Order: sequence, then C-alpha cells, then structure tokens
Amino acid sequence: MSFGKLIFRVLLFLAPASLLAASGPILVLTNANIVDVRQGIVLPGMTVVIRNGRIDAIAKVGMIQTGRNIKIVNASGKYVIPGLWDMHVHSAGGPAAPWDENVIYPLLVANGVTGIRDMGGDFKLIEDRRKKILRGDLIGPTIVAAGPFLRPGKSNNETVGVNTPEEARQAVDDLKKRGVDFIKILSDLPRAEYFAIAEQCTKRKIPLAGHVPESVSALEAAHVSQKSIEHLSGILLACSSQETQLRTQIVEAIAKQDQTAYAAAQTALLDTYNTDKAQQLFAVFVREHTWQVPTLAWWQAQTAEDDFANPDHLRFVPAWARKDWNPEALRKQAGAELLNRMKVTTQRYMEIVGAINHAGVRLLAGTDGPDPLVLPGFSLHRELELLVASGLTRAQALRAATLSPATFLDKIADYGTVEHGHVADLVILDQDPLTDIRHTQKIDGVVLRGRYFSRGDLDKMLAQVEAAAKKP
Repeated sequence: MSFGKLIFRVLLFLAPASLLAASGPILVLTNANIVDVRQGIVLPGMTVVIRNGRIDAIAKVGMIQTGRNIKIVNASGKYVIPGLWDMHVHSAGGPAAPWDENVIYPLLVANGVTGIRDMGGDFKLIEDRRKKILRGDLIGPTIVAAGPFLRPGKSNNETVGVNTPEEARQAVDDLKKRGVDFIKILSDLPRAEYFAIAEQCTKRKIPLAGHVPESVSALEAAHVSQKSIEHLSGILLACSSQETQLRTQIVEAIAKQDQTAYAAAQTALLDTYNTDKAQQLFAVFVREHTWQVPTLAWWQAQTAEDDFANPDHLRFVPAWARKDWNPEALRKQAGAELLNRMKVTTQRYMEIVGAINHAGVRLLAGTDGPDPLVLPGFSLHRELELLVASGLTRAQALRAATLSPATFLDKIADYGTVEHGHVADLVILDQDPLTDIRHTQKIDGVVLRGRYFSRGDLDKMLAQVEAAAKKP
C-alpha cells in the first residue's frame, strides 16, 4: 500500500484532505497509546500524523511507509500525553532575573513543559526571548506573560509602582497597550489600589491574577473577578473564625514590620480554620470561576527538607545560585520555629487542595520556580505528585497541567489535548501516568510545535544546560 493511500485512510477519520497535497515534512507517531485527558482513559494503538507544527490526523491504522519528508517514530508501548504547562513560573526577571535563557528554557522542555505562564518579570526581556523561541533560535516553551508586577513603590523593569488608585488604573492601561497577556499583583497592595486595578481590568477586559493582598478578603477577590489566586493566598484568613481580628493584626504587623506579631497571627490562622466558612468560600470560587494555583511544590520547598536537594538535579542549578539552594543553610537561615510552622502550613494547604477540588473549584498546576529548591521543569512533576497526595485522582492532576491551562487561557482549540488540529506539543512517556502520576517523569521524547526530540536529544539538551550552569 502506498503512503498516499494510507494517509487517505487516516483522513477518513479526522484529517483535512489538504494533507494529500502536503510537500512539507511530516512526523508520524505509530502504535501510540494516547492518554485522553478529558475522559481519563487510554486509547491504544493509535497513529498521530503531524505537519506544520499541528496534528493533522489521529486514527487506528496499520503500516506506514517511509519517505523523504516523512519521519516515523515507533511509539509502540509508549504513552502520549499533551505537552505540560507550568502555570506559575518566572523565566525572565523576578526570581529568574539572573537565569540564562539557555538554562531555564531547555530545562523546561526536557521535562515535557511546552507551555508556561510567566507570573512577573522584565517584559522586554520576555518579549525578546519569546521572539527567539518563535524564530527557532532558542529552544523554549510557549510563553503567556504578565510583564512587570503591580505593587506599591517605585517603578523599574520588573515592577510598576502604584501608589494611588489613579496610578493603579493607569498602570493597567499602560500594560495592556504594551501587550501583556494579563495583570499580576502582589500581596502588599493597599486595598484602594487593589480595587482600582480590579475595576480597570474588568473595564479593559484583561485578566487579573496574583496574590490576594492582606487587606482584601479572598471572598472579595472572587467577587471582583480575580481570575486566579496564587499560592492559596488569603484562603486561610478568609476561612478563619476570627477573620476580622486577625486581618487587623496582620495588616498592622506588616506596617510595623513586626515579625513576631506576624508569626503569631499566622499560627492563629491555622488554629481558627472553620470548615463551614471554607465551604461557603469554595462555593463562591466555583460560582465566580475563580481558579486556584496552589504551588504546593513551592510551599513544600519552604520546609527546606533534604529530599528537595536531589544531587542529580542540582547540577542544573547555576553555580552562583547553588550555594543558596543548600537545604542546611536554608534551615539555619529560617530557624526551627519558622520551619515547623511552614511544615504545618504546607500540610494544611494540601488538605485545603483536597477540599477545594472536592467542592469543584478549578485547579492549575504551577510551581513558582526558580525560587530556591524549585527547579524549573523538574518541580512541575513534584507538583503533580503533591496534587495526587492531596486527594486529586491521577487524571485530575494531569488535567491541571494540560486541559485546565488551555481552558483557563481560552486556548482550548490549540492546546491541552491530543486532538486533530491542535498544536503538536506532546510528551511521549515510557509508562502510563494514569496508573502512577510519577510516570510523567519517564520521558522518552518530546514534540515541541511539531519538532521531535528523542530521549537522546533531551539528554544532550540537559548536558548543555549542565555546562551552561557551571559558568560563573
């Protein structure tokens, strides 16, 4: 049977007839087990035809002949999932300011992360890197970016200072004109500036995401259409039986820079958690479509436990940062009291993630890398493990890094599933992630916008990252 006739058989299922006249390179994955993340099932023995960076056909077919412009990848016994998204990462500026583009982006891709939501940094640098990626001059994921943070104080490359409601509204207008994809706020915003930003985002039809400021209730954030809440910020306070009193204490402690009073209030939050208030809050999140990005990997990293310092992974951390990623040094710097509180807080947040998932609140997988011990790429797999440990099914955790990001970003026609017409961002795994979420780490290959990277290619990529990380 000729290749043309075989492709015609594929087209009878899903693909447009224009493929018959294709002259460009074609990538074909044969005998693959496709993980249907919508239904949480595996579709065995499928062939995927990719051209011009998109999936042109998916079907059960037989033999495929070779050709000059056809690359065949035998995926027999492998599992194909959509490319993963890290929905809270910094890749250019912010915590990632000194990270070389030839370290941070290939690290993500080598771990199957084909898309990221950059949560704040130098927008000019992000734009420059994004253009390099699109031109093919730099290996990297698709980037959705906020640009500079909005917070009180002075403006610089990574921050827009907003010190009055008028400045807050103007900042939203200016950033939208610059082309940012959404607005990112930090937790130190005063109440008046927060609501001015929220109002202007609604008016200008640009999403608002970030922390819930201490002066604002998570309930209020949901009501003003903050699209995503990061790190579960504001939830413990909103679920406290002493919310009003503790909010006053926390705001005053921050204003006075009183660490002792702040720590006491944080401990009181854990002790006064009210399940009834929590259920009422979660119901509002569901009704208002308020997404949560727990960043459990980041929370657990704050405990500075030794198992975060995987020696095999630390070789990819830039030399200048490696000493700051030493768990022993981090524990000494934090002190026993703070570390103990962080362990208790992290456990409570895992319980909350289970509860909000059960309540129907929508979740996104994010890591907040590259903060100390949160290594880009590797940390997303840790996040998926922690989501499952919090009570999500393996299919739900996988959706939090695939289908849910596509839905959240309104890019469901392009990303999030292995379907005809979608961008060919795929991860080929040795084992089924629906039987064990840790199998997302068993990567045999990655397809990035239609370009295939074998395991050997990914190992070379990591070797280059390691070499670049050694530079001062």
